[in-house]
Amino acid sequence: MLLRRMCAGKGLLIALVVGFIAVESIVAAGFLSLLHFKSSNHWATKSEQVLLELERMMGTMAGAETSQRGYLITGADDYLTPYREAVDTLDSRIRRIGSLTRDNGIQQDRVAYLATQIEQRSEELDQAIVTRRVKGLPFAKSVVTVNQQNRTMDTIQDITAQIREEETRILARHRSDSDAWAFTTGSFAAVFFLLNAVVFTLCGVMMKMALTSQEQAERLLHALPRSSSQATL
Repeated sequence: MLLRRMCAGKGLLIALVVGFIAVESIVAAGFLSLLHFKSSNHWATKSEQVLLELERMMGTMAGAETSQRGYLITGADDYLTPYREAVDTLDSRIRRIGSLTRDNGIQQDRVAYLATQIEQRSEELDQAIVTRRVKGLPFAKSVVTVNQQNRTMDTIQDITAQIREEETRILARHRSDSDAWAFTTGSFAAVFFLLNAVVFTLCGVMMKMALTSQEQAERLLHALPRSSSQATL
């Protein structure tokens, strides 16, 4: 009986130690998996923001050209206010894109080149506006024709497309990583739950064995005095 109790107690201790080590290992692995998931999700979100800012930038550029064209045709100063607002917004859009891509050297070079082309395009638009105000519409049309030959807007669209393609590729990779790490984290959580159930079950079995051994020992001890008394009589 004593040997059985010792084995049961030792088995319980081993089960607790093994369970503790296994649980801690799974918790650590799950925590690292969660960190990887958050990191991948963070980079995916940044790429989404870059793509959104690119679309906003191109929309702002289109708005600036529309307002400039309206002024050239009509000569009404009402078109100049939205034009100036659009040009000022372009600067903030470029800075935002540059900030979001600061960890990518290739994208930084593209954004820097894009900024110079947008600045050049803004100067071309301003030049046409000044010519329209000073010399009239025919001369302004000539300026517009010369500026079109520079193909600055085509260059802006090409660079924007390159930045967009790179961020789309990065976004796809990080989304894939994020999904993979989310699955891994969920798997570790499921294993953690099942392992806890197994450990508690083993502990329960060991405790039941120990209690059973104790009860048998107590019954044996209670029976011994009676036997001795009967033998005396």
